[in-house]
Order: sequence, then structure tokens, then C-alpha cells
Amino acid sequence: MYLVYEVALYLVLLLGLPFFLLRGKYTSTFAVRMGHYPGAARAHDVWIHAVSVGETLAAKPVVDRLLALRPGISIVFTTTTATGQAQAKKLFPFATVTYFPLDFSVAVKRFLEHHRPRVFAAMETEIWPNATRLSAARGVRLLLANGRISDRSFPRYRTFRAIVARVLRHYDAILAREALDAERFRAIGAANVEVAGNVKFDYVPDERPLEFDLLALANGRPIVVLGSTMEGEDEALLPAVLPLGAFVVVAPRKPDRFDAVAGLADFARRSSPLPPAPRALLLDTIGELARVYRYATAAFIGGSLVPTGGHNPIEAAAAGVPTCFGPHMTNFREIASVFLRDGAAREVANANDVAAFLRQMIDDEAARKAMGDRARRTVAENRGAAERTARRIVELLQ
Repeated sequence: MYLVYEVALYLVLLLGLPFFLLRGKYTSTFAVRMGHYPGAARAHDVWIHAVSVGETLAAKPVVDRLLALRPGISIVFTTTTATGQAQAKKLFPFATVTYFPLDFSVAVKRFLEHHRPRVFAAMETEIWPNATRLSAARGVRLLLANGRISDRSFPRYRTFRAIVARVLRHYDAILAREALDAERFRAIGAANVEVAGNVKFDYVPDERPLEFDLLALANGRPIVVLGSTMEGEDEALLPAVLPLGAFVVVAPRKPDRFDAVAGLADFARRSSPLPPAPRALLLDTIGELARVYRYATAAFIGGSLVPTGGHNPIEAAAAGVPTCFGPHMTNFREIASVFLRDGAAREVANANDVAAFLRQMIDDEAARKAMGDRARRTVAENRGAAERTARRIVELLQ
């Protein structure tokens, strides 16, 4: 099985090489991703892997609890994306931060020789056959944290159950977010599955001040945030939301969309010198959205009016911001259902519904305060998964 997988990886690499070279996306980091690391080799207690920005932010409370339980613990932290890498370096300056090795045997072996972890903790459902197999063969203890299996992924995993089950059986513990995820893991052959809750509820708002004066830019206007928007949402939302007269902050999820979104309205761009009292702000930077939310009167969470699975509403909710999202929240199914159940967020169907929600929150102070209070309370009542995850990691270190 693993030989066929390895051959397939090399075929994908060869066929995709012209594309990667043209885009230049991985050329500067290819050597590192293949296991060629600068500096001297060093042993680490824990290897934590998070794909991108969202998973890296979710890992922070786990890392905080690890440091509290085991002061001085050494961590190598990997990401797949460049944006995740930048976020990890900001959040974990004490850790060794590098890229996850491409799942070729040679690259994984080099990583394990160089960083020598004792425990591997993957955030969410990152299942890499060679990384898993070779880590287990070296005696590394394996944990999958905040595990989820989406509606879209579950049928594929079931189709390849015989293969997936062999990989998952290497894990010492699989910590599922909710009962449905646990059932799905067991259905595809996983063992040692337990429900630990969702570590994203353990998010703590970043209280550091912004590096620009958002209130001065708003010039007395209420601030509404369209966060983590995806293609098709900005085009529909801006004509509906700009006439509200609020100061609109738009934060596209993907950096490669910044220029396209900038052409949709008369934006000031965060990455450029900011004029006084612009009509709207394009947040074309990485890592600032979470701190912007606390200034918002209300917010919309993107990726949810289009069928891309939605994004995490907890950053806004933890800051006490009334929040709405669309019907496509399959990647955050449990979180969305908890907020809706508690009346701590509202589901909307289209751009006009978003505008109506924002208008209500701007005009009705009592409704705004009540929903914001419910949002904070919902986040607080669902904390605890980070503590449980950190303790399981410490147990595996024994």
C-alpha cells in the first residue's frame, strides 16, 4: 500500500512541477519541505502541526496549557501554508517553526532525524500516511487533536476505509470535536477515539492594540465587519451593506483576492497609507482581523453564503460582537448549531438578510447588547477542550 502511495506522490510531483514553477508558490520553500533544514539538529518534546492560520490560532490555547502543565517543554510547530507560518512565528516565538514535510518517505525521515519529536499532535484531520507510519516506527506517540470529518470528506474516507483504517490505527488517541465526528472516525476504522470538545471555543481575544487607529478612520460611524469573505460574497454584500452608512471593514479570506476585492468599492487599503475618514477599509493584511472584531457593532462571517463550508465565528463572538452567517457552515457545523441554539448568532440566507441584520444591530442597542452577551456566554460555557488536549499530550510524554 505504502509503495503505491509513494509512487503516486512522485507522479503528482512530476506532473505538477511546471505548474508549481510557473506560480512560484513553493519554490522558495521546497528544500525545507523536502527535509533540508538550516541549523543544527535538536530534539523536541512535541511536534504540533496546523495547516494554516485558523488551525494555528486554534492551537494557541493548547500550547498555552502545555506550557502551564510542563514549563520548558520544547515544541516544533509546523504549518503547510505561508500565512500559517507567519502566524505561528508571531504566536510561538519560543518554538521551532518550520514547514510540514512533503509526505515523501525521504522528507519525513529527514524531518524526524533533525527535530526528533517524542509526541506528534496534528490539529484537525491531517492524515498523512508516511508521516504517520514513519513517526510510529520511530516510537513517536501520535495524537489527532480537534478531529473532525466533514460531510464532504466522510464518503471518500468510507470508500478507502481499508487504507485509512491502517493509517489511523497508528494513533494513540483521536480526540474528536463532537459525538458525530467520533462516530465517523470509528466508522472508517479508527480506534482510541474519544470526544474532547472543540478547542476553538478556548480562543481568548487578543487584547493588543491595533497598529492603526480604526476609530479615527470610522469617524464616529458604527463599524461593521465582513470577515473571511470568499469569492462571490463581496460582490453581493457590498452593494447591500455600503448604503447602511456604517464604516465597513472587509477582510477577504484569501490574500490572492485582495486586489480583486479592492476594485469593488472605494476602499482604503490597510497595506497602504490610510486617508482620513475613508468610506470603507480593505483589511489586506494577515493576522489583524481578530483584533478588529472587538471594535465592531456587528459582523458577518464569510464562506457561508457560498458553499465553501464557512469560517469560525468564535473570534467575533468571544469579543461580544453580534454575528451572522449563511447556511453553508458545514466545516463549523457544531459551532454554528451551538450559537444558533443559544440565540448567540443568526443564520441569514443572502446579502439582503445580512444588511437587515447589520441594520438592526446598529439601530437597536438593547438587541445588540443581548446578542453580544449571549455570544460571550456561549463561548465561555463551551471551553475546556484545550485543557483536555494538553493533558493527553502530557500523558503521552510520560
